[in-house]
Amino acid sequence: MIRNMVNRLTNTNSEAGDSRLPAAKPLLGLRRAGSALVGTSLAVAAAIFAGGLLSGEASAQGYPSAGVSLANYDLAASGFVTPAGMPPIGAPGMMGMSGSPVMPVGYNGYGCDTGSCDTMPMQACMDRMVCGTCGGGGGCSCNSFLGGGGVLGKLRNGGSACLFCRGAGCTACKELPFGYAGSVLAAAVDFLRPYEEASICNQRWYDLSVEALILDRNIGGSVPGVITTLGVDGTPVLTLDDVGADDLEAGVRVSAAMIFGVGGNLELSYLGGNEWSGTGSATSSTPNLYSFISDFGTNPPDDNATPGINEAGFDDTDRSLSQSLVARSEFHSAEFNYRRRTMFPYCRFQSSWLVGLRYIRYDDSLQYSTLGDNTNTGSNNGLRFYDSTSSVKNNLFGPQAGFDFWWNTCPGLSIGFASKAAWLQNDIDRKTAITANSLGFGATPGGATLDDGDQDSTYMLDFELQAVYRFSHSLSLRASYYVMTVDDIIFGGLDAETSRNILNTSTLDRPFIYDGLDLQGFTVGAEYMW
Repeated sequence: MIRNMVNRLTNTNSEAGDSRLPAAKPLLGLRRAGSALVGTSLAVAAAIFAGGLLSGEASAQGYPSAGVSLANYDLAASGFVTPAGMPPIGAPGMMGMSGSPVMPVGYNGYGCDTGSCDTMPMQACMDRMVCGTCGGGGGCSCNSFLGGGGVLGKLRNGGSACLFCRGAGCTACKELPFGYAGSVLAAAVDFLRPYEEASICNQRWYDLSVEALILDRNIGGSVPGVITTLGVDGTPVLTLDDVGADDLEAGVRVSAAMIFGVGGNLELSYLGGNEWSGTGSATSSTPNLYSFISDFGTNPPDDNATPGINEAGFDDTDRSLSQSLVARSEFHSAEFNYRRRTMFPYCRFQSSWLVGLRYIRYDDSLQYSTLGDNTNTGSNNGLRFYDSTSSVKNNLFGPQAGFDFWWNTCPGLSIGFASKAAWLQNDIDRKTAITANSLGFGATPGGATLDDGDQDSTYMLDFELQAVYRFSHSLSLRASYYVMTVDDIIFGGLDAETSRNILNTSTLDRPFIYDGLDLQGFTVGAEYMW
């Protein structure tokens, strides 16, 4: 309609200027001239008004004004719709003009932190300002690995991943290496940014923590590292390493906390469930395996003067065809603590102390077996053999105290260490069973058993280097390196002196030989806060 109005007014103006009517009288001509002048003025004003409307509409769509020459364009199809006369910031031709508070989607009102549009070429400034629908935070945020909130928040809200920018990526993100592939990689890295809405002054807290606990343990006590040699004091062929002395085994650590006063909480924790088991064996085609019980055939030594007859060591534990070892261990620990937390000035560091009670259970057993050649009196008397099994349960209970210290590197990411010490009483329950082909002076098949116990005071120390990464308000990832040592633990297995005594006298009388228990490994899991 405006186009027709403009054309109509313009035609009227032309007809007025090119009138071919006959000349009139001077007075009548003056009156007609005045009417023509008024008509011309009205036409010019209408044209200017219509041109202004068209110019405003064109400018509103992000195009430079062209007056009535753009009258035939379908400007609404461009997708940029703003009120007439409100040019979008960043539109071509508008860089030197003051901005409007009304902007199309994807436009940013200001330049990036890396430079001002006043000092940048127009196209470069446009590339930094336009971000399409990628995040809605402007070109700088779109092109940043560190923009936005936590991982789960990004997944819920679409985040700043240009992967979702209509399948093409936005202009700013395309500045990254490898084009669109780079923008997707940037978005993936951006998803890994921790949750930030809780400030750096957020006091450490969780309601429930569940972690996998991966530990190895040492096999201590009176049993040596080498069990069997091939030949008298020969090459080791069976050791404690063969039964997995340093194997990593999985357990769990579960901890729950409840607020108990300002800055305080009660904690109940369990860690353990780790079970170690392993078997090892050695064989020989001739009876030439020697045991640690005889110091590998040297105690008693071979003092037989008859050439070709070997009597080194014992009949049952030495000169064997095969020897084997089976080891089993299990670990449990439970704690009940009161913890008090504090925040250091400026919130960069925080710490806590705790007091409570601790219970530790460590079970250990070792079975040692040998199988030899026929006895000296004939093949019908059977093969020489020896079998010993010793198992022990260590029950430790007592008070403990500890602390932790955290460095809040940034909101949502903390690194720290913790330590605890406990004074414990160890109540020991031990069982021993031995069977052999020739026991004591009678050298007859038989066996002996012994059930005994002991009580001892000892201590426990543990240390943990840990990190917490917060995904969202409720979920955090937690990982740590963990080590524990307990002094004065009884292990399974027979010492060489006890075994020699029963082979010589058929009397089973064992001392309690204490050693240290060392556990170390790592944890990984999650914390939940409701």
